[in-house]
Amino acid sequence: YTVIQDALDAASPGDTVLVYPGRYFENLSIESDNITLMSLEGTTGNPAYIDSTIIDGNRIYTVVIVSFNMQNVHIRGLSLTNGLGTGLAVGLSSLSLTNCKIYNNTGTIGGGLNIGGATVYLSGVEIYDNYALQLGGGIYASEPTGHNASITFDPVNRCSIYNNRAGSGQDIYIQHATSDLYMPLD
Repeated sequence: YTVIQDALDAASPGDTVLVYPGRYFENLSIESDNITLMSLEGTTGNPAYIDSTIIDGNRIYTVVIVSFNMQNVHIRGLSLTNGLGTGLAVGLSSLSLTNCKIYNNTGTIGGGLNIGGATVYLSGVEIYDNYALQLGGGIYASEPTGHNASITFDPVNRCSIYNNRAGSGQDIYIQHATSDLYMPLD
């Protein structure tokens, strides 16, 4: 496939969509359970693939949306940039995000990452230089009525969340939290 969204649309649960280096001007929607979207960093361990495999939202829309009620979605080794709305949005789903960079995205809430009642695992993720007009320049998380947001940060492969801007909650804004959140960060 030459278009990532075409590969995602053709993927079945359990498939991996392997993205080769390049800059892809796309706004992706993941609409299948148990899908892995990753760069060659995931197969080689070479971190250079993170910077050379870029999904660029082209300031049109959110870079990647994980549709509601998707389970076991994995994103690894990609850079997500130039989103309008947010860099990555996930709601009422489960997502594992590993060794990614989310930067230069803008939105009203959650400039970099917008989590709504989802279970999210973050490992080695850098979220920086994002902007939210209202809440959560880097990360915005909410727990809608009847749904719990669960965010886990890897204590070994630590994340970095910095230099984000917002009306409130420059780097992280968590709304309606029902428990404390342990955040081992760089």
